[in-house]
Amino acid sequence: MTAKKPVAAWKDDSTAPGRRPELTADQNQAVTDRWEAARTAHKGLDAAVEAVEETLRDTHGAKLEGKQHRLMGLKAFRRTVALQLEDHVPLDKILRLVRDLNRYTLTFAPNSYTEGVRHTYALLHERGYAIVPGSEQNTWEDPVYKGFRAVWQQPDGAARFEIAFHTPDSYRVKTENHLLYDLYRESHLRALGEEPPENMTESHEDAAKVLQHQRYGEIPAKGNK
Repeated sequence: MTAKKPVAAWKDDSTAPGRRPELTADQNQAVTDRWEAARTAHKGLDAAVEAVEETLRDTHGAKLEGKQHRLMGLKAFRRTVALQLEDHVPLDKILRLVRDLNRYTLTFAPNSYTEGVRHTYALLHERGYAIVPGSEQNTWEDPVYKGFRAVWQQPDGAARFEIAFHTPDSYRVKTENHLLYDLYRESHLRALGEEPPENMTESHEDAAKVLQHQRYGEIPAKGNK
């Protein structure tokens, strides 16, 4: 058996303004190992969610979106962990509780959205997947991000994966709003101690929130059944 190649320390090389989060070699090794485990689970999880799409495509308009985002990038994961470490969250807790290394987006036709989500739950349950308690997030009433998210884990508990549920229109707006949503979340980065970019002001954030709200206001309402 080939020994694992040692992992060096890591420092964010982003050109964006702000601090440069970093990991020691030991921390980076643990983060990399966790990400590799998610990558190993990736194909099996793909098959499970793609089976849901195929089953519900004709009856509920199911469609898997964002294939390129199904596995969080290693660099993004390193940065996420490093920022939490700076906020004094223990490394083992971060790695144990991470839930969106594997992540999927399912859209359903507005008039069958709710039933599509319910059937997804049932189909995953039949395959032995269990919902992670406390993971469900309904943000349909949020003016700047509309959707529903939930996290499942494999029957053996080895891997977790997140599914975001959208209608085609809410997914389109979410995609268009991605950069604006990052601006809206800037307050969270400041809560972690990061200084905002020099050109970031409250008026920028307010404008981002208003524009996102306007875009979401233009989409049809999802059906309840």
